[in-house]
Amino acid sequence: MNAGNGASNSSVSADTSLNWAGYVASSGTFTSVSAAWTIPHATSTNNNLSADATWVGIGGISSHDDLIQAGTQTIIQNGIPTYQAWYELLPVASVQVLLTIHPGDAMIVSLVEQPNNQWRISFNNATTGQNYQTLVFYNSSLSSAEWIEEMPSDQMGFVPLDNFGTISFSNGFAVQNGLDISISGSGAQPITMITNASQVLAAPTSIGSDGASFTVTRSSVTIPATPTIIRRGRWSRTGIGVQGYAPLPQTSRSNGHFSLGSPASFLRNFGNNMRNFNNNARTEFQSLRKLNLQNR
Repeated sequence: MNAGNGASNSSVSADTSLNWAGYVASSGTFTSVSAAWTIPHATSTNNNLSADATWVGIGGISSHDDLIQAGTQTIIQNGIPTYQAWYELLPVASVQVLLTIHPGDAMIVSLVEQPNNQWRISFNNATTGQNYQTLVFYNSSLSSAEWIEEMPSDQMGFVPLDNFGTISFSNGFAVQNGLDISISGSGAQPITMITNASQVLAAPTSIGSDGASFTVTRSSVTIPATPTIIRRGRWSRTGIGVQGYAPLPQTSRSNGHFSLGSPASFLRNFGNNMRNFNNNARTEFQSLRKLNLQNR
């Protein structure tokens, strides 16, 4: 499933989008972004499949192939929710993080640029005490920073947005032009998620007095079970895509289920894509002693 995991912003105007709600800063050079949020108790808005994704990212406001992002998502299939943490380096497939999360868990997620086009991606489940950190290689334009609640997509188009209620972002920071700044200090602008008919699906509040917090609230508007197909590329972050490789050409969605093609084709594509990913990323599994949200 693509959430920004991310799909790039399908902008309607300067302050509205078909798939993003939250804040975007796009003035300057960004080398770090972070935020905290609580995993929502989402419910389905469609009998077959619905989802939402929450993430922070660098790049992606104007390009389909320039976005590094990390976050969490809920996928509700036939009434059964699945909660996942993930990161993605467009245009390579997303990777599911081996971190157990539940609704109500408080998450802290950050992306920090390192020397030689490396990025440190960090997750901290403050509720359970579990941590995950990895180093990946990515050549970013550094052109924007995002704090986003998204309607994900799969190979068929947008997946109907679930009812996540209200999600609160806090401790939202970035490094902009070498300086540690809050969301408001970055000059970030709000984005409201709307339907093709300009109905509001999800809207952010104003930034709080601390300059680093806001909420996004889901409206009561629903979208069709077969949404408009708007794709950012061949990669997706649902079904097999969430495990770090691309859906096969034969893959299709029907009533929330996925057809994976022949076993031989499945294994061949799995191997090819995993090798491609491993050539661009080096994964570490270790406990974090300290998560530095502002790269200080």
